[in-house]
Amino acid sequence: MQNTEIPTISQAIQQANSAQVDCLWAILKYKEIGILRKVKCMSELLRFDLDKACSELPVNENGFIVDYKSRHLIHDILLEKSRNVAPRT
Repeated sequence: MQNTEIPTISQAIQQANSAQVDCLWAILKYKEIGILRKVKCMSELLRFDLDKACSELPVNENGFIVDYKSRHLIHDILLEKSRNVAPRT
């Protein structure tokens, strides 16, 4: 299943292996950094186009990425992927 709201991140997550999915969960759950740094880390891990991905994320009236909604969109994609990924051995 691909999330059409943020297709760049969704496509990258769908191609991730189980170790990458574990890393993505750790990045997403780490509370000391904001959503932009989280997406930058994810981009480094999965090698997707950061600028394209950021342009797809929800923004507020001032043009800043909305943390709560973005995190939840990524969370839902990761949850779906985690249900379908083979466990690491």
